[in-house]
Amino acid sequence: MSKQPHVGLSLVNKAPLGILLTALIAIVANVLLDLNIVTLAYAVLGGAISAVILMAYWLGKGGIFFILGVSLPLVLVLFTPLDTATALINLVSGYFLGFCVALTIYKFLPAKSIEQ
Repeated sequence: MSKQPHVGLSLVNKAPLGILLTALIAIVANVLLDLNIVTLAYAVLGGAISAVILMAYWLGKGGIFFILGVSLPLVLVLFTPLDTATALINLVSGYFLGFCVALTIYKFLPAKSIEQ
């Protein structure tokens, strides 16, 4: 018996639009305000890792993945230098950009069936 796993399907389907919106916000913030690529890079990586951890939870791997995935933005805020408004904008938009990129990659991965 084959079964397709269900993972926050509404989020996965809207992720490509999220990439466009968050990338636009990050680009505008970096062009009009100070260039802050380091914070943006940390945020994109953190968002992607958070999405992967939350996908593990959504696929039924255990509740610890939910706690880790939801806690990662707090870790980013604590350890990322936020000395300007651009850094904060990059942190928020970059986090969601990385999250959306990871969900979009998941959307286009070939589906694997689960045998029961």
